[in-house]
Amino acid sequence: MATLDERSILPWWTVQAKKGQVLRLGSPAVGARCYLALAGGVDTPMVLGSRSTQLRGEFGGFQGRNLRKGDVIGAIGPHAAQAKLSDAGMPEFGVEPPNFFLTSPSPVPPGDAEATVVRVLPAGEYDCYEAASLEAFWREDWKVTPDSDRYGYRLAGPTLNSRSAIEKRSHGIVPGVIQVPHRGQPIIQLRDAQPSGGYPKIGTVIEADLWRIGQTRIGSRLRFVKTSYEDALSALAENERYLDKVANLVALYRSSLLTT
Repeated sequence: MATLDERSILPWWTVQAKKGQVLRLGSPAVGARCYLALAGGVDTPMVLGSRSTQLRGEFGGFQGRNLRKGDVIGAIGPHAAQAKLSDAGMPEFGVEPPNFFLTSPSPVPPGDAEATVVRVLPAGEYDCYEAASLEAFWREDWKVTPDSDRYGYRLAGPTLNSRSAIEKRSHGIVPGVIQVPHRGQPIIQLRDAQPSGGYPKIGTVIEADLWRIGQTRIGSRLRFVKTSYEDALSALAENERYLDKVANLVALYRSSLLTT
């Protein structure tokens, strides 16, 4: 729930705020996080090509930390065309959320109806695990534990046992990789994860579904469904088509306003 002064703001909607108005963002009714987009972006220093915050390393963003009451940050500001529209009082508009945002991947395996479903590719050490553990990996729901963060989501569920001890040197990993430490409870590496690790890899959440992980609340459940490399590429292309469509529609909308 978002309000500008006392007026409710629809999700997926853009409005023009004036100096002195107060925007309030409540807890999201669905998912774990809400997002605020500012014209031009947030005016914080660029670090490693990004304006985001790395909390554990305490760098980037606003002084490398969470925002606190009383902090003041600004927007970089709109480009020239956007500024012209703002001066004239730009009409409001919004977009429809994509179908993949509203529905779970198909087919959905049986389990907790409230579980977040994500598509997974088997990874390097997948075949090193016992058949019963692999069956449980796909069949069971996994609880997101309280010690989860942007580094990784630690999951609780059936113990995943390898057929024999797996010893590996540290090697490169990417967001989405599902590693299994010695205690047999998986960890999904996320955006702030280290670039390398030595735990065995049982699977990888496809890139197109990483946002689903980010919107899964602590204490709720995840479910894995096996997919193929071809389907993973197709899902990513679907995401990109939606973003391209929105970008084109916004450009056409701005162009029409500038020519009227």
